[in-house]
Amino acid sequence: MVDKYSLIVNRVAQYVYEHFDEPLTISDLSDKFTISKYHINRLFFAHTGMNIGEFIQRRRLEYAFNLLADQDHSYSVLEVAVHVGYESHAAFSRAFHRLFDIEPKQVKHNKTPHFSLAKLIKQPKRHDIEGKLLTLPEKTIMGLYGQGFENQSYFAIAQQLYQEVAQELNLTDGFDFEYHQLIGVSIDNPWRIEQSQSRFFAGISEPEETNFTDKKSEKLVPYVMPEGLWVRFEHKGPYHTMWQTILNIYASWFSKHDYQLRDSALVQHYVNDVTLTPPQDLITHIYVALLER
Repeated sequence: MVDKYSLIVNRVAQYVYEHFDEPLTISDLSDKFTISKYHINRLFFAHTGMNIGEFIQRRRLEYAFNLLADQDHSYSVLEVAVHVGYESHAAFSRAFHRLFDIEPKQVKHNKTPHFSLAKLIKQPKRHDIEGKLLTLPEKTIMGLYGQGFENQSYFAIAQQLYQEVAQELNLTDGFDFEYHQLIGVSIDNPWRIEQSQSRFFAGISEPEETNFTDKKSEKLVPYVMPEGLWVRFEHKGPYHTMWQTILNIYASWFSKHDYQLRDSALVQHYVNDVTLTPPQDLITHIYVALLER
């Protein structure tokens, strides 16, 4: 059975995503979801490692990052600051630097890594999440690209893409999870751009002795997972709550370990079969690329 509180946190997060440009407060969310201010904040923190106020500010600044990076419109820093609720260039720049450790003008002039991720604004006592450090070789994954982050998950587009992958590889009985590795790659940050446009790669990896070219698929394309240092986390539960685990990774693990993120997309390995496994028993390994010390 899926944790009902995880579903409430999902609904709160989606509401923040859709209404971040309004003067949102915890009181507003408490009224909207008929949960006391104390309990809704405590619930959100328990599942994400982040207070609601911090999450709202993070969403606004993530959106500001996207506006600054938009080379087609060339918004000024002050225009972006006002759009996300700041009254001055200076106040916005301070908040932006605290979150991203870079200046707004660096984003505007395209001088930041593509996968630049937000750090913490505040650091209250957070829940520990365990990660395993791994040095991995380069890995080529074959699959398809799609778009769409819905209900806090890429599940809908992933399901569609994996059906196409199976057809391309003539896997009439579906995937063999003792043989195939199903790997998804979150190409974009779905909190920074329009979620319907957020790109996702649905891929499959086979043992090294298998040559994908033997499958004679002209539709599948490669994605290269770069070699180097990675940290692996485990998410147990439905895919639509995975974002809560990912947020908790950035909220807790990186605040306690002296590692920096590498400019590489977040990778997910779906360990068991969603068609045969109850949602609460699904296992996903989440890989985050790190810079060598």
